[in-house]
Amino acid sequence: MKAQILALLALVASCGLASCSDTIDTAQERRATNERNFLSFADSAGYEKVHLPGNYADSYVYIKWQKRGTGTVTPAQNDAVKVRYRGYLTSDWTSNSRSAQPVDQGNWDQPVINDYSRVNSYIDGFKYALQSLKVGDEVSVVIPWYLGYGSAITRYIPSYSSLFFHIKLEEISTPL
Repeated sequence: MKAQILALLALVASCGLASCSDTIDTAQERRATNERNFLSFADSAGYEKVHLPGNYADSYVYIKWQKRGTGTVTPAQNDAVKVRYRGYLTSDWTSNSRSAQPVDQGNWDQPVINDYSRVNSYIDGFKYALQSLKVGDEVSVVIPWYLGYGSAITRYIPSYSSLFFHIKLEEISTPL
């Protein structure tokens, strides 16, 4: 009887230990979901794959021009810009864009933008999208997680989040 109890305890213990290795890594699951959300824009009407300048190999964002501006030049990394934007998680945007809540209100609704920001002060995907725009361009931009906040967690943005932005480039100021 004592041997049977010990055998049963050994069996229960081995089953319990085996199940510990099968835990789900929620961060990696979120990463995979966000990669699928980002790639879903490849087949969306009007979105163009825009490769990034510099040494980013095959890194890219998706851009859809909503309105073409009248500008003739694009900003460089060291330029200062006045830009309107509002940002969303692609997971919220792809599930229901009409009810998605912005994670970054930006300044989309402000009547006047007084402040300039340096292009290189934004997250990588945003700044490279800006470098594809001319003054007056209004676009939707989809940024993969690794060109956003990466594995970092911010106040409103979970790790491995791909992002969706509405952006309008208002003005460019080139430093002297």
